[in-house]
Amino acid sequence: MVDRFKNTLRRSCQQVRANLPPAYQKAASAQVCARVRSLEPYRYAKRIALYHADNGEINLKDLWNSAPLQGKFCYFPVLNEENKTLLFLPATPATAFSKNRYGIAEPNVDRSQALAPKQIDLIFVPLVLFDNYGTRLGRGAGYYDRTLAQEEHPMLIGVAYEFQRYPYLQPQAWDIPLTAVVTQSNVYWSKK
Repeated sequence: MVDRFKNTLRRSCQQVRANLPPAYQKAASAQVCARVRSLEPYRYAKRIALYHADNGEINLKDLWNSAPLQGKFCYFPVLNEENKTLLFLPATPATAFSKNRYGIAEPNVDRSQALAPKQIDLIFVPLVLFDNYGTRLGRGAGYYDRTLAQEEHPMLIGVAYEFQRYPYLQPQAWDIPLTAVVTQSNVYWSKK
């Protein structure tokens, strides 16, 4: 897939997502979180990596609110500008957050507390588009792909609106496939 075409797809989908009515975003996010809770891998997970929604992304706040009550430890991605990767830092509801250069909230926690991806049971990944083969089109900066390419990683669960599903996305050599994508109406396990 030509980069120019991917960039056009990315911008179009981001624009649609950003302009969704707040009530729709909230209802879809609640449906996705409910569907996630029904997944066996989620029920048995002890360490999960979430993210803070931005620009109309599916909001995982319902999971964030309930996970600690279920004995789960939550981690959030933090930009590592040195090598353009992510660190996963722990957070509780009492943790202070501040915005990174993209305006996304990150926990104000000492970086020495970071967990390697292989130490996390499930990583929830935001996306712009996805297909049935686990290919994910993200924002284009490559932070998740670079981070997950460095070492063994856990189950990767994309979360999206149903309209973000695309028939086929040509993966690049560096793309890390998702295990599944959860939308408000389906769970798409990757076909390999």
